[in-house]
Amino acid sequence: MTAHFKLMRKIAMTVPVLLLAAACSNQNSASIRSTSPVPQALLAEMQAKGMTRSAPILVRIYKKESELELWKQTSSGRYALLKSYPICRWSGQLGPKKTEGDRQVPEGFYSVSMSSMNPNSKYYLSYDIGFPNAYDRSLGRDGGNIMVHGSCSSRGCYAMTDNQVAEIYAVAREALQGGQASFQVQSLPFRMTPENMARNRRNPNIGFWQNLKEGTDNFEVTKQTVKVDVCKGRYVFNGEGGAACNIPSANQSVAAAVAEKKRGDDAKIASLISSGTKAVNYIYQDGGSNPIFVARAVDQSAVPGKDRPFSYSRVDVTEVALNDAGAPATDADADAAHRVTYAAAESLMMSEAAVARKPIKGPVDSKLVTKRQETVYAGLMGAKMPAPVPVKPVVLAATPAPASLSAPSSQLVATAAPEGQPFYARWLGYAPAEQPAPQAVAIKVDPIQTGTVPTVKIKDAKPKTVTAKTLTPKTLTPGKPMMASTALPASQMAELPPAITNPPAEQPFYKRWLGLGGGQSTATN
Repeated sequence: MTAHFKLMRKIAMTVPVLLLAAACSNQNSASIRSTSPVPQALLAEMQAKGMTRSAPILVRIYKKESELELWKQTSSGRYALLKSYPICRWSGQLGPKKTEGDRQVPEGFYSVSMSSMNPNSKYYLSYDIGFPNAYDRSLGRDGGNIMVHGSCSSRGCYAMTDNQVAEIYAVAREALQGGQASFQVQSLPFRMTPENMARNRRNPNIGFWQNLKEGTDNFEVTKQTVKVDVCKGRYVFNGEGGAACNIPSANQSVAAAVAEKKRGDDAKIASLISSGTKAVNYIYQDGGSNPIFVARAVDQSAVPGKDRPFSYSRVDVTEVALNDAGAPATDADADAAHRVTYAAAESLMMSEAAVARKPIKGPVDSKLVTKRQETVYAGLMGAKMPAPVPVKPVVLAATPAPASLSAPSSQLVATAAPEGQPFYARWLGYAPAEQPAPQAVAIKVDPIQTGTVPTVKIKDAKPKTVTAKTLTPKTLTPGKPMMASTALPASQMAELPPAITNPPAEQPFYKRWLGLGGGQSTATN
């Protein structure tokens, strides 16, 4: 009995020690992430470019190109590009963030201090870019906890791979510990080149983007951190244009050099427009991903949420050509704008429901989606949404499919899926069970080239009689990217499922699709 009691006592004393050791192990794991050294290869690159490990840094981010640039101060006192990183995932559209939950990644000039660095992030490592800043607050914009983090999943953040964010975090930590009080983050819609400014000249955000370009021009001229102020709802850079708010100009010679650069860029923009450069809008269903990650869709060694996104569904961009009035240039462009804004509105509604922990069950009410679409369309196109272009539906010959018909595992059998059906049915190209199955269509799907028109072939031994509404070679062009100039009407698009890549099953479908994980309003991001 005594021996048994002693054994139980020893076990009771050992368990807390083991639990404490486990807790320490977890703590050490987080600590190791945040204190990992800068890779030797990157240190060698710094040395070759005249940079020290502790020299100040600056970050520039471009949404459309899905790239993050890490700049570092050289021995000359000017900044030079150290390394560029492809962004794994970002959400929303081009344009600024305005409200909490709009899935937008902010655009503007932000500041990151040591207190913004999170070594215990749920998304490997992260730092808060500082939204809202003084400019955002002056316009009444709200939200917060907008991060650059790992885990390749975004709901309002810039999501990187775990290895990427570990490297960026280490370089930023060394700079902040080396004496830099904070580093500047320039979050931009695209590279502010004359070509991009000419193409986006009809976008409703163009005035804001022109203001941001003033800041990037200052950086391009000086290769120094830009002094940022706010005056009457505008950014003021290096004091230029801030006289109305008693903001002194920092340097007249810099102001003159920036003005000269602006004159040169404006002349290039005018030349591009006169030579026929078309105005366009870029519309996303929900954000984008750098093209380098598309190849990882079929890479079995790429781990979802670590070094590639959870899903590649609908990360392609729709380019809508505009006329001189800023409206879609053709019926095809109008239909493409209508189709993608409907999908964007539905994506936003599904996200809001998931965040509110009230997932939508059953079919999404198409009337509610259309109502939200009007708001989305107006925000992206700067005008009231017109009625959709009336089109006749494409109908294949109504011949029952043979009972023996089957498709190989490399093919998908698709049926029409109009907008009134459940969200997941339209997304995956499924038909509801209660509808009679039309002629089966075997569609080969390219698992890498998303956003393309699949090759369509009727699986039947005998030729079928088709109606006058049959597809023509001009309607479907196999294998070509689907841009606005060749976009199909919404009723035809509904009959073509998107290219899917069989996302992993380790998480619920809605979590993989919505990218749950990034941009949550918690202090642990």
